[in-house]
Amino acid sequence: MSSTAHILVVSHDQEDSLSLTKKLQQHGYDSSSHNEEDDVLQLVQARKPDLIIISGNDGANSNLNLTRALKGQRQAEKTPLILMIGQQNGPAQQVEGLRAGADACLPYPYHDAHLFGRIEALARLGVMQEEVRRRMQTSSKFGHLTPALDSSGLHVTGDANFLLVGPADADLEEIELALNENGALIHAHGPSMGKTYLERRQFDAILLNIPAGMEEDYLLFAQDVRRNSRLFNIPIICLMREKSALDPAAPYTAGAAEVFTHPLNVNDFRVRVEVLVSQQRQREAMIALFRQAHHVTLSDSLTGLYSYGYMMEHLQQLTAEANAHNRSLTLGMFTLNNLREINNQYGYSMGDKILRQVGQLIGNLVRGEDLPARYGGRRFALIMPDTRLTPGEYVARRIGSVINFTEIMSNDFANTIRAYTSTGVATLAPGMSVEDLVQAAIDNCR
Repeated sequence: MSSTAHILVVSHDQEDSLSLTKKLQQHGYDSSSHNEEDDVLQLVQARKPDLIIISGNDGANSNLNLTRALKGQRQAEKTPLILMIGQQNGPAQQVEGLRAGADACLPYPYHDAHLFGRIEALARLGVMQEEVRRRMQTSSKFGHLTPALDSSGLHVTGDANFLLVGPADADLEEIELALNENGALIHAHGPSMGKTYLERRQFDAILLNIPAGMEEDYLLFAQDVRRNSRLFNIPIICLMREKSALDPAAPYTAGAAEVFTHPLNVNDFRVRVEVLVSQQRQREAMIALFRQAHHVTLSDSLTGLYSYGYMMEHLQQLTAEANAHNRSLTLGMFTLNNLREINNQYGYSMGDKILRQVGQLIGNLVRGEDLPARYGGRRFALIMPDTRLTPGEYVARRIGSVINFTEIMSNDFANTIRAYTSTGVATLAPGMSVEDLVQAAIDNCR
């Protein structure tokens, strides 16, 4: 879990509410519970939660009405909402929940891995939305206005691309029937072919049609996708055989966003896939907006990353918000230890080439909401908003490892050169200034 999101739990059942709140806190989330519907909107306005969970096994109709009421209010319409509906109400009621505006609709009782997978995805989506707002504010201080997010292409209107991984059996026709109005279905006969397609094309979602007895191979494929820095956000939907002996929670643990069992409820399947694809497109649209905000005059002329001036201005804004709202903020720093030796042996033009290549690597490996910058000289910085120290260290050290193992061709093509990088990470502590945070990250470089 990487976000310090505040989650508001609303439930008719006080025991359920307290149990879920405790689980959220154990996962590192700031959470609170509420048992009355009448003043939920006022509570949302006062606490400004990053995510709302409407839970409970009973009261399906009242939960649907509350979802509609919240999504109909300006103060709450953009707040991600997870709606839980008792399994006895069936898929039709869950589809109704999605149409009422819920960003995810889960059966109750739920699998922890399923719930927390959806929470993490929606919490990161909320972080990206906030970071869009902050980048626009910072860019405006430099005289550059970024256009608002264009939502016209976020909905699925027959133009989606799905990768279906699995055998060409009788279930294939069922899947094609469910998605024929949503877009094109590209079929890979197994995980190996699926990896090849993912290297060559872009997809809106991955469907794993898992044959009996091969569950482990397909879930390993899902885990590989989740570890890929380019693909880790893409929705993965698992389609299981009815008599599979697999632990029901295993697909969610491997990274699946949703799990279905053959034979499919076509309407339920189609609506859930549409919601996941729309959320994925929203992520991609915000990443594109980040690129638009990255104007050439705000960039370091050598590497193309954000400039030192922009980085420090944005860090000031993030620090003020983190201190005011008790949010996490983590900074990574990358130092090229052998840049002087490269300059002395191969010349400064080669040193500049190394800096450009390292800057490109960092820019390609960051998460959508992170801000990569050239700090100056042999140092690069990575701002990670709403991120705690441990996940921040994971992100930064993964990037540092890629840099250390990348070979760069010398200008005369006679040698390959590696940039040996030390990585430091620091997280904002109470009372810490921007300068203190930067110095702590530099001091922690190892």
